[in-house]
Amino acid sequence: MKTVKEGFDLLDFKGVDREVQHLFSNVWTEDEFGRLKADYLDAKGEKVDEEILYVSGLKFSAQGILHFATADPSMVKTVLISDAVANLVFFAKAFHQRLRLDYCSFIATGCLPDKNMFLKTLNHYPFANKFHSIFGNSLFGKVRDCKIQHWIQGKDCSFRIDGEKVIAQYLNREYSLPIKEFSLRNHLRQLSVRQSLSTYKPGKSSLENYWEINL
Repeated sequence: MKTVKEGFDLLDFKGVDREVQHLFSNVWTEDEFGRLKADYLDAKGEKVDEEILYVSGLKFSAQGILHFATADPSMVKTVLISDAVANLVFFAKAFHQRLRLDYCSFIATGCLPDKNMFLKTLNHYPFANKFHSIFGNSLFGKVRDCKIQHWIQGKDCSFRIDGEKVIAQYLNREYSLPIKEFSLRNHLRQLSVRQSLSTYKPGKSSLENYWEINL
């Protein structure tokens, strides 16, 4: 059976403006089947996983990190952070009229963010003063919001599930929140920590990620 070539036509089909597509063209390539593919690297710059976007689904990267900017690093003021390039693309499509994307950097962490790699990447943009996370509506997405917030502030926090509660361990103390109430805002209120990370979620709670909006 002949494979249908999708490539960047897939983004046209899903309504992503060419202006937005251009922002990501240097990190996404077409694989042998015509799907869009992004390679994730480790601290040594070696490929450790890949993300693939195609009509029927999306394969996230489990590890590695990918970062790129549309401006010189000294000009970057805003950093947009997600677990996947696809979420960044469809977020940019939805919000590019409100954001100066030519002064933005994009960081795709993979599903299992690595603190040292993330902070090393963040150091490429020393003048950034706005940070936005674009993780899903799930509990894991909310935990990632919290992890990134603490890392940006030079701290760390571990999380675990205990029954119907999320247990956070921060500065040698434990804090507990019901799963239904857990969010970055409520977590930081418990800790009396100022929030410096803005979070963006798909409008409908039933949608896990931005790329699903246009299916």
